[in-house]
Amino acid sequence: MLFKFLFKKKKKKKLQEQLEQKFDINNWMNLTKEERLEIDFNEKNKIMRKKKALLKSIREEYMKIKKKNN
Repeated sequence: MLFKFLFKKKKKKKLQEQLEQKFDINNWMNLTKEERLEIDFNEKNKIMRKKKALLKSIREEYMKIKKKNN
């Protein structure tokens, strides 16, 4: 019974995700080329900032570990 509940819940989530993706694609296609380029540029910048922050935190942790070993 518990498994049925869990599987039904997963199916509902997948269906919702598919509907959201389809909706996003339709909205994306309705935008002008300039709007799409701007949105894409902003998303790339956001992703790059997250990657840089992650790399910075990894480097800091590595330096802490290195100091402990010395």
